[in-house]
Amino acid sequence: MRKNKISVLFELFVLIVIWSSCTSTLYVAPKQVDCSGMSDQKCFLIRSYPGENWILHYDEISGLDYESGFSYKIKVKKEHIKNPHADASSIRFILVEVLEKIDVTEDLVLEDLTDKEWKLEFFKLNKIEIGIEQKIPTLEFALNGKVKGFGGCNSFFGTFTIDGRTIKIGEVGATRKFCEGEMELETSYFEVLGIEVRALFSEGKLILNGDDGNKLIFGYK
Repeated sequence: MRKNKISVLFELFVLIVIWSSCTSTLYVAPKQVDCSGMSDQKCFLIRSYPGENWILHYDEISGLDYESGFSYKIKVKKEHIKNPHADASSIRFILVEVLEKIDVTEDLVLEDLTDKEWKLEFFKLNKIEIGIEQKIPTLEFALNGKVKGFGGCNSFFGTFTIDGRTIKIGEVGATRKFCEGEMELETSYFEVLGIEVRALFSEGKLILNGDDGNKLIFGYK
């Protein structure tokens, strides 16, 4: 019986050693960069140690819910890929643990928000992407603390405040039209705008991140 116990413990120890040898620490930069693989895309910048040069990683990091504006230190498991596609990585990274997630964005400047009609380009609610059809929701901020926009069917108006990198839109009023096929998008849009969201700018885009994986990305012309 004692020998069996020792044998089991030894096997467990071997498994832990093998698992540890297959994991490593990665540092991930706070923004992705344009790169060209099989097509034009965004790539992660990664490195194994602070102070090393950043290198491009063309593929996803499986399990990492990445947010621009945060630098990451993560533990990952490596999987080697046989015969990867051209320009694809021969290593797949699978997230084991987020060791650090540090906010490196600067406080919002009101003038960066105002005098622009922000048009919604990407919408994720509870980590599920919401389709945006022909009627594009918009958002406009004014220096006097007023906000207005279009929800996909109805126009809305209200007030907003900024605290550091957080935007809080107060209770909004809206017109009361009904638009078949557009109300689900508008209801979800108003739902996310009605909570505090963390804002950052990246390459001319306004990115609003809320709780539970909610994300709005706006562009303007």
